[in-house]
Amino acid sequence: MDKVDRYRQILQKVIEDSATMLSQGNEVAILPVCDSVHGQYLLISLGWQKIGRHEHGIVFHAQLRGDRILIETDMVEESITGILIEAGIADSDIELSWNRNRRLESRPAVLPENLEAIAA
Repeated sequence: MDKVDRYRQILQKVIEDSATMLSQGNEVAILPVCDSVHGQYLLISLGWQKIGRHEHGIVFHAQLRGDRILIETDMVEESITGILIEAGIADSDIELSWNRNRRLESRPAVLPENLEAIAA
């Protein structure tokens, strides 16, 4: 499997697993959106909060551009970006769109057990 296919597989697995994990015990659903044709990977929050406020927003967005990943936003406390690194994506292949220098600052990640097989 080449690098791009491996990154595509890791992105999809991390997005789907993160959506499941983040939705547990949450009044607002976290939905995975994985478009491997266009290289777009998102987590979207959608639903009604207990206070009666409707929520709809992008929680995480990454683009697979060639063999590099551009993180548009990562608003997850546990850092999906960190989970991607732990799952096997090289930090040198990740760019942060909000950072002028686009340097990745390491943040600790919690890697779900079922991602260990992909990272190996």
